[in-house]
Amino acid sequence: MTKLNTILAGTALAMFSQFAAAQSAPASAPAQIVVPAASAPSNPNDPAYTDQSRLNQTNDPYVKKRIANKEAKAEYKAEKKAAKDEYKSEKKAAKQEYKAEKKDARETRKEELKEMRQTPAIDPVTGKPSTMDSPVVPGTTR
Repeated sequence: MTKLNTILAGTALAMFSQFAAAQSAPASAPAQIVVPAASAPSNPNDPAYTDQSRLNQTNDPYVKKRIANKEAKAEYKAEKKAAKDEYKSEKKAAKQEYKAEKKDARETRKEELKEMRQTPAIDPVTGKPSTMDSPVVPGTTR
């Protein structure tokens, strides 16, 4: 318990001394930030020029890989977009074709039903035309 009290007291003392030193220190001037010019500097080996990745594109394998990945990704996206557009147009055409076939089948069915209603069917058992209104005798078939 004595060791713990000693450690806590030492930690508190160190913390308070750091806090007091920060309060009494004079305010320093802010650091100046050097902004490189928009164009490349006259001397690319100047240590103040920090962005040399454009100058080292041909030598740096990581930069080459990053550029190659970016180009491959753009190409993939373009191909994917073209394939998706083609799929959508094919789907739209198939849907229109399906609707046309469905409409044609519906009209054909309607015509067949109309003709069927106009001409009565012949009953195979009796040989007479059957009608929907004729009574059905139980135990017999139509």
